[in-house]
Amino acid sequence: MQLKEYQHQTLRDLELYIETLNNSKSLSVAYSQYWAERGVSVNSFSNSYLHPYINSVNGAPRVTLKVPTAGGKTFIACNAIKRIMDKLQTGAQNQVVAWFVPSDTILKQTLEKLQDVSHPYRQTIDTLFSHRVVIVDKEAALMGQSISPVQMHDNLTIFVLSAQSFIETIRGKKDKGAELLKPRAFRENGNFLEHTHYYTHPEQLISGADPTALIQVIAQQNPVVIVDESHNFKADLRVELLNNLSPRFILELTATPRDNSNIISFVDAMQLKRENMVKLPVIVENRNTPKDVLVNAIRMRNSLEQHAIEMEKHGGRYIRPIVLFQAQPKTDDDNITFDKIKANLISFGIPENQIKIKTANKDELKGLDLMSRGCEVRYIITVNALKEGWDCPFAYILATLANKTSRVDVEQILGRILRQPYTTQHQDLLLNISYVFTSSNDFRDTVEKIILSLQKAGFSKKDFREATPVELPETSKPTIKIPGLFDSPKQMAEEDEKDNGIDLTEEESSAIKEQIKNTAQDEDIQNLQKQAEQMSEEYNKQIEEQINGGELDPLAAITPKKMYYPINEHYKKVAAGMNLPIFYTKTVASIFSDDEWIPLEKSMLTKGFDLPTKDATVDFTIVRPLGVTIDVAESGDDYVPVRRNNQQAIDFIRQQYMDKSATVQKDILSRQIASTIKLDNVVEPDIKKYVDRVIANLDADAISSLVDNLYLTRDTIQEKIEGLLKDYQKQVFQQWLNTGRIQLNGHYTFLEVIAMTKEEIVGIDKGLYVAEETVNDFEYDVISAIADNPNVFFWHRNREKKEFCINGFINHYPDFVVRMKSGKTILVETKGDHLVNDDSKNKIWLGNKWADLAGSNYKYFMVFQTKEVEGAITVKQLLQYLNEL
Repeated sequence: MQLKEYQHQTLRDLELYIETLNNSKSLSVAYSQYWAERGVSVNSFSNSYLHPYINSVNGAPRVTLKVPTAGGKTFIACNAIKRIMDKLQTGAQNQVVAWFVPSDTILKQTLEKLQDVSHPYRQTIDTLFSHRVVIVDKEAALMGQSISPVQMHDNLTIFVLSAQSFIETIRGKKDKGAELLKPRAFRENGNFLEHTHYYTHPEQLISGADPTALIQVIAQQNPVVIVDESHNFKADLRVELLNNLSPRFILELTATPRDNSNIISFVDAMQLKRENMVKLPVIVENRNTPKDVLVNAIRMRNSLEQHAIEMEKHGGRYIRPIVLFQAQPKTDDDNITFDKIKANLISFGIPENQIKIKTANKDELKGLDLMSRGCEVRYIITVNALKEGWDCPFAYILATLANKTSRVDVEQILGRILRQPYTTQHQDLLLNISYVFTSSNDFRDTVEKIILSLQKAGFSKKDFREATPVELPETSKPTIKIPGLFDSPKQMAEEDEKDNGIDLTEEESSAIKEQIKNTAQDEDIQNLQKQAEQMSEEYNKQIEEQINGGELDPLAAITPKKMYYPINEHYKKVAAGMNLPIFYTKTVASIFSDDEWIPLEKSMLTKGFDLPTKDATVDFTIVRPLGVTIDVAESGDDYVPVRRNNQQAIDFIRQQYMDKSATVQKDILSRQIASTIKLDNVVEPDIKKYVDRVIANLDADAISSLVDNLYLTRDTIQEKIEGLLKDYQKQVFQQWLNTGRIQLNGHYTFLEVIAMTKEEIVGIDKGLYVAEETVNDFEYDVISAIADNPNVFFWHRNREKKEFCINGFINHYPDFVVRMKSGKTILVETKGDHLVNDDSKNKIWLGNKWADLAGSNYKYFMVFQTKEVEGAITVKQLLQYLNEL
């Protein structure tokens, strides 16, 4: 198994980062330098992907490779281990890897592949480490199998682990017998008594774990940590676990990095298509009814198999296209629904051995090699049981059989049809793309879901195509009328579609059976395939244009089309000499580095935050409509979350609470809310305990109201928690200021060129750059007055989350940076008179603290139009100050 070119590049990126790291004593500086060599200033370019380095694990390097689904992340990781161990200069010589996966399903598959000496993953590692490799899971490790001190010294030892079994803590369990409730990896274990004589840092044992515990053995090796699908790990639990392990390097791999990821390499979907890793584009076709979806998915699959047979006759590889039928569960015992679909397929003449069911409770795929020529499976029925840990490149078609009035949720399993068989370009274009069939009254909503699913898999909107419905002439339409298949929209709207809309009479089944037999002459399928071929050719043309225009830009996926503007020549020399200070804090010395001052992240201020003990008084006054759910909608050239009324969602939620006792209802509500509140700095168990307290004393009517307004309830509680957390962070920030743990250091320098997607401001002189970003009316009035002042040298529109930030318990991006001819620098934040709130008060407090510590050459002003607010000034007062500065 050979590395693809983009995989080679990703590994080169990793090596380059390590080389930069070896020449720097600071993780944050090394990360900035790494990107600076590529022309990107992460100190000023801040979005969900690129931002200043986040130092979260006791000085250990922690970086992320962003690779889309089907990009071969595991294979990249196998090759990365040797590079990390050879290149990283930490003094540690141990060859130990802690490889974490997010679920038991993926754990089993990863373990099997790494232990199988005939699998390409294991063969790669064996080659790199001269076949001196030991792969163990937690159960084998707890028994001490193959991990004696001598064995670990002589071999590469890879622990394949589930994070869940390591991230449990004994906090809050002291009154229940803490020793018994410790995870097994934290308990005393006689199998590791010999290891204690070889501990390299016996003075740094993990608190709360026995000296002979498995986690102590791993931590004493300062392992290289691999985190697969890192977006699935809850942030603070992950940090706690990683800190315990004392890693010397942490490599995370994911298609969708979290906001706090330190990304060092991007892989664009076009690169995967170029290397024949994925079946793109995705062709999306909307049909009238679920019956129509069922029939057309079968027809398309049959046609694709005929294409595959013809291709193989002319030297192509063996392919047996598979349909994934996504059913809609309606009862706790969903086997009835799946068996009904299976019965329909059989009534159409499809042999039973070609149909398999895969659900959480029924797995007919176990032990099957779906890519074997001897396997007969052509249809798989599921809901979302294939969302992870399942891989079959022969899956070409996703057919959703939900009712027309139901929301279509393809997010979890769309990625299952993207992998390209044999990672090669096939002679037949139709076998290089994938297909989605659906029947939805709101096709736009379905398309948006597919787009969102692609984005979450690391792809983008450009990687799907919407098929145009083809209206066949009357003479070419099927002569056999099947009720529901070709009804008018009005008839469809009136149809009572129960049981997935596929309850068929014997006559209907026979009619469909005849249609399926005549797939080769089906003009509808032929027209769809012609469209698919045309769309595929257009997609491939886009790739060729990118290739001919130069190398694919790895940053193209995260940066929109922009206009670029340099600094005005007149201001360049002064701007180059400016270095705006931000807050730094001192790290604790570790085996990897001495004490150092690093940029403060507000997440650092959360240690000790104990949510379950905080004020649990929450105002649930309903101020928004009932029955709101979250969806995505089009906004310009992008898709953004929006709220939509959905009575069906309300009814579904209510059903979960029917006939339950008050205690059970509260527990269900608490668990639902806690599971949907995602805060990087608060663990879900603490959220659950807090919600328990919030709703503990509510009566049945109040609980019913919260259930009917579940999303609003969730938002209200989340806002309360965020407020408590912000108050705590402010308190810690003040304490650190008072004790000298925080200081200001020069940090931010202006970019030589800025990129803008918004309109530029017109008619105001003295802008630092050739063009400055547009502003609102009040901001325009303020900056116009500033620019007109003779004492002002230049000004700049400081853009939110992209440029200079006063970092503290909040991240504050002042609206303007003003340079005076006297050499003083002024930060100006503008606020309309109606915006006197806690946020503006916090910004005033932080901005004034920043200015006090920065010295006499720096000033901070929050400016209101006319309103007098403590700590702030009015526009008239600002102009007076400028005359004096």
